[in-house]
Amino acid sequence: MPPEPAPAEALRTRPAPEEGELIAVLRSPHLLNLVQDSLRHIGAAPARVVAIPEAMALLVGPGRPPLGLLCEAQPEEDGWRALQDAARDPFSPTRTLILGAPQGMPEDPAALVGALRALTGRQDRSEAAEVDALRRGLAEGEVAMRYQPIVRMSDGAPVALEGLVRWLRPDGPQGATALGPDAFVPMAERGGLANPLARAVAHMAAAEMRALHPHLVLPVTINLPLEVVLRHDTAPWLERLCHEERLRPRGLGIELTETSPVRDAIALRRAVLRLRQAGHPVWVDDMSLEENRDLLFDLPFTGIKLDRFLVGAIPHSHRARAEVRRLIGLAHERGMIVTAEGVTSAPLWRALALAGADNAQGYAVGRPLPASALPAWNAAWRRSGRMPAPGAE
Repeated sequence: MPPEPAPAEALRTRPAPEEGELIAVLRSPHLLNLVQDSLRHIGAAPARVVAIPEAMALLVGPGRPPLGLLCEAQPEEDGWRALQDAARDPFSPTRTLILGAPQGMPEDPAALVGALRALTGRQDRSEAAEVDALRRGLAEGEVAMRYQPIVRMSDGAPVALEGLVRWLRPDGPQGATALGPDAFVPMAERGGLANPLARAVAHMAAAEMRALHPHLVLPVTINLPLEVVLRHDTAPWLERLCHEERLRPRGLGIELTETSPVRDAIALRRAVLRLRQAGHPVWVDDMSLEENRDLLFDLPFTGIKLDRFLVGAIPHSHRARAEVRRLIGLAHERGMIVTAEGVTSAPLWRALALAGADNAQGYAVGRPLPASALPAWNAAWRRSGRMPAPGAE
């Protein structure tokens, strides 16, 4: 019998992954089934399930690396931290998707399908048809807005609204399905609709905010992807829109949704400065535990928004609590405002207030609402004493 190979030899003799192979480190049968079903849905080969040591060998060993790594947050398991560090390597050709709240993306089938399409680079016929349907929907008024309130934590005063897009996709004579942004915005960006969708969202938000005057006067923020923020024509069309709707630029803020990595910090600095000089507040959305975006603190943003999964991990994760305090400290050192998303309970509110967060957003404050319902929310919030109820969820 030949001797057992040494660890280095084991790396050399381990079979290389197939071309374009996905590997998965998933303990949960439910999550594994969800992943494999989603891969079948987009016409991709199933992921090969491996243990942490084999995944590590495939990532750092010789030979062809895997196309993608799908892994479940397993912070207590041996080797998980090292695997996570290797997966984060910005020069690695292997793309990584961490699954499972609170540290990863939620177990939402539509969001997972979109993420797997992005990971595999697949835009099959069904997605192309969906892109065409969305293009028609933009022309025919199928896109609508909902607005989630944001309040100041020191006194509970409403300070802003976040505009969240919905696609009312027709389902035939029976009606329509309301799709949230996770279900179609990544697809829109891959399909070349990022700029048309951004313009539609901005026009709806500006018009609906103007219609609320004088019943409710609050600034609104809209989500723009990196490719739209970087465009030289974005600030000019926003300026024209504000003039048409008689809206002050400071009343229309921008949240940078980094769906693609920042490859040119100088270009982003110039883009943010163009928007800030035009009067628009500009925020960094979704600061999280699993992604280091500290370079963005050196850019002239108005503030940051803490990701809802990071916020949701505060009660049971020392690491999440430490990261929240660190991000808040970095932001405040640079004069930035910190808004915490995903504030779903009074205990979370108290924990974030103690950590120094400035603003709160989440179901403990208010759900995303149509513009027409915002004055009623405002009246109810003021009657509540501008604080979440003890049992708020």
